[in-house]
Amino acid sequence: MQVLVVNCGSSSIKYQLLNMETEAVLAKGLVDRIGLEGSVLTHQPEGMDKVVVEADIFNHSVGIKMVLEALIDANHGVISAMSDINAVGHRIVSGGEKFAASVLVAPEVKEGIIECYDMAPLHNPAHMLGINACEELMPGVPQVVVFDNAFHQTMPKHAFMYGLPYEIYEKYHVRKYGAHGTSHRYVAQRAAEFLERPQEELKLITCHLGNGSSITAVKGGHSVDTSMGFTPLEGLIMGTRCGDIDPAVIPYVMKKEGFTPEQMDTFM
Repeated sequence: MQVLVVNCGSSSIKYQLLNMETEAVLAKGLVDRIGLEGSVLTHQPEGMDKVVVEADIFNHSVGIKMVLEALIDANHGVISAMSDINAVGHRIVSGGEKFAASVLVAPEVKEGIIECYDMAPLHNPAHMLGINACEELMPGVPQVVVFDNAFHQTMPKHAFMYGLPYEIYEKYHVRKYGAHGTSHRYVAQRAAEFLERPQEELKLITCHLGNGSSITAVKGGHSVDTSMGFTPLEGLIMGTRCGDIDPAVIPYVMKKEGFTPEQMDTFM
């Protein structure tokens, strides 16, 4: 079984083609600067030279089409036809409270992802572009969405609720959701393997450290608290995110700088 894994950003597509029997990466790459000047596909087949294709990549459909063409190319492809791809997996940043596990893409699933746009405005719309592009170019191929916050749905209420009026949670679902869940789940599993102990016995702190960073408390294999919150902005200081600050700083800086809410959000 061969699975195409796709991670769509607002102007990029990261991808890997995996042979699930051997867990080998057959090819990987990046489509960058979609819809911008200087758009490019960088394609790396396993055991072969890297291929760089500069082209006008107007949207995600064009980008996905270029990826598929690279995978079946006579010179640097790794499969003979698109029909060799048995499934597509998509990483989705936010599923809100709607999704606690990976699911097959269906109309109601797409609606749920769209309803979470406000929680991940830079990510979820881009993910939907990728899903729609794959549906268009690979009709009938099963697509699975894996939610970045699903692992954290086991957090107890005292860990995910904020000190705000409860009606704000009821009306707008404002609470801690966390992120990097796929990474924290994997790190917890690998730690248990290295320690040669079952996850059920362990209390761990897992760390996802990069330009975006978070930490998670994992008890018995389940997330019980995490540093990211309603959005990935909360928590540790990161490459382009301020992390935790006194909430009173926000209106103070907005007043001093004359920022709109959107400008302040970008500033942080």
